[in-house]
Amino acid sequence: MEEIKDPKFFNVPEISNMLGISRAEGYKFVKSRDCPFLVLQIGRRIIIPANNFFNWYESLAQNQIAEKEDIAE
Repeated sequence: MEEIKDPKFFNVPEISNMLGISRAEGYKFVKSRDCPFLVLQIGRRIIIPANNFFNWYESLAQNQIAEKEDIAE
């Protein structure tokens, strides 16, 4: 993710690319009720605030580290 230059918003293809999923799966994910980050729809346009997405993405890494520590104990 270092190649990203301080964006304010992402679109679904960008999110899909970062998550390693297809565009179709990306649209399905952001439209689901279980989507863990804020998704804004303005007309037909769907945008995701970058700070909200990164907070969620970083929490995934923290959760994985905590799970590995629990398993090691």
